[in-house]
Amino acid sequence: MIESFLINFSETHRLISYLIIFLAVLVEGEIILLLAGILSRNGYLDFYNAVMIAFFAAMIHDFLFWSLGKWLYKSGRKKFCFINLAKTAGFFERIKINDGLYIFSSKFAWSLNKVILAASGYLKFPFKELLRYSFLASLIWSIFFVSLGHTFAYQTDILRRDMKTALIFIIGFALIIVTLENILRKIIMRKI
Repeated sequence: MIESFLINFSETHRLISYLIIFLAVLVEGEIILLLAGILSRNGYLDFYNAVMIAFFAAMIHDFLFWSLGKWLYKSGRKKFCFINLAKTAGFFERIKINDGLYIFSSKFAWSLNKVILAASGYLKFPFKELLRYSFLASLIWSIFFVSLGHTFAYQTDILRRDMKTALIFIIGFALIIVTLENILRKIIMRKI
């Protein structure tokens, strides 16, 4: 049932499918890119279009969170959501040392990316430098996850065999990422 819905929707509403990919990457991209790769394997979506749309959405995502950090600095706020900015001085000092490397590597660490990008904006990291690191990281990230979904679908021929297996794979992958993300966040928060 899910298989036929995904196939029919992506075939008849291709532009809407790409719009969903774009919007989903702005919020959370890994799972949707795996799904885009699976659908591109059998021709329901174009592989290169999915990669390019994911890349552009990732670049816009990075700019938005960097801009949020810049706005926080200009506003002079001492607290944002649950984060006390005054207590993050040690974290900011570590980021200042090698901000570009943090921007690049955080792209592969789920929502840590949002924190690093906002911190970079807060620390007035230059926009040109952000583009330099974010461009390559976003390109590699989008190619990697769409390719991973494509390869997984190729190896298992998942859409023709068993959609439950694909869902288990995607849910398992999401759980692993969320678990690793929470462990990493706790480690970072202890050091702050």
